[in-house]
Amino acid sequence: MRFRNSNIVFKKILNGEVAGVDYEVATYGGIARKSIFYLLLVLAGAFGGLLLARVNPDMYAILLSVSIFSTFIFALISFLSPSAVKVTGSIYCLLEGLFVGFLSAVYGAVADGAVVTALLSTIMVFMVVTTLFLTNIVRVKSGFIKFLVIFAIGLFLTQIILYLIMTFTGQAYNFGLCLGISVLTVFLATLYLFFDLEHIRQVVEGGYPKDLEWYASFGLVFTLVWLYIEILRIVTILFANRD
Repeated sequence: MRFRNSNIVFKKILNGEVAGVDYEVATYGGIARKSIFYLLLVLAGAFGGLLLARVNPDMYAILLSVSIFSTFIFALISFLSPSAVKVTGSIYCLLEGLFVGFLSAVYGAVADGAVVTALLSTIMVFMVVTTLFLTNIVRVKSGFIKFLVIFAIGLFLTQIILYLIMTFTGQAYNFGLCLGISVLTVFLATLYLFFDLEHIRQVVEGGYPKDLEWYASFGLVFTLVWLYIEILRIVTILFANRD
């Protein structure tokens, strides 16, 4: 977990690397600026990739293939190594931008207006989550975290089981099932937004070093991009089947 009372990596940083040393602490403003920076990298990757697709489709296909496999590696390194996230997180956002741009172009072609709707919906969800968090209507306590972990594991296992069933039985596409799974995934991503906001609060109010602003920002942007992709999938399913 990314919390002060349980994060081994954070404890090592505070107790070892900066013990007895004066350091600049993290701030909400710093995290906000770094989050915007990461989001701009995602946008740059998306638009840059689509532009490259027009100029050099073969090169774009290669980069897209590389991004699909390498984003997982860079995300894993970023979450496990806060000291490296400034670099690995930036690379991840650029590569993830390629994938997001491709996905948006494909889904946008399938369902007109899906991309704009998904983008606005993501912004709305973030605003609602932030409001609920700041007003303490939703509090991220140990019970919330336990539910989040159990729900995430359960949903992951369900998706694997359904995939295996469809693979070995040859079962055709099921509109209701796919929509239901997508809705549950959006709900999970929304819960993780609360988790990220609590993480940010603890980083700032816990007096963590300013370098950890990159780590907190990356977690938030990672979840926002994930949420956008899942909402885009739902919107596309609904728009494509509305007729």
